[in-house]
Amino acid sequence: MRHATAVPRGILKPGQDAARPLTEQGRQEARAVANGLQRIELKIDLILSSPWLRAKETAENVLDVYKGVPELCLCEAMQGDASPQETFNALRAYVEFGIILLVGHEPHLSRLLAELVTQRADLDAVFKKAGVACADSHTRPPQAGSGVLRWLMTRKQLELIGK
Repeated sequence: MRHATAVPRGILKPGQDAARPLTEQGRQEARAVANGLQRIELKIDLILSSPWLRAKETAENVLDVYKGVPELCLCEAMQGDASPQETFNALRAYVEFGIILLVGHEPHLSRLLAELVTQRADLDAVFKKAGVACADSHTRPPQAGSGVLRWLMTRKQLELIGK
């Protein structure tokens, strides 16, 4: 899941991009998407989020809708500047969890999904704000080329499902 709408770049001082919070609209978007995920009966065992504030707040809003059932962990390998391989390596620590919702940033999420399902970083899978992709991996932890893309939905699609 990509983070929801955050305050625009340039509001904070240069170099503080990681500290950009969600807007009120962004908090509402995250909750609406979480409602959609619940409506399609997506069970989440763990939310693994970038520690950057807008992703962390998105994850917290999802957690609120899920009534605290999943566990929330912050993971440096979900930061916007992380490589897919760093994320695959970090997922080794979470193999006991079934369904993991990764919350992060673009273009990291597109690159991660591309590596997972094609073993290359050239799949064009753009995550709009608060968009979600569902992929399965044939290996634990996931490796490049081990995945199958099940679906990719926008925030608007999940909002409609959640109503």
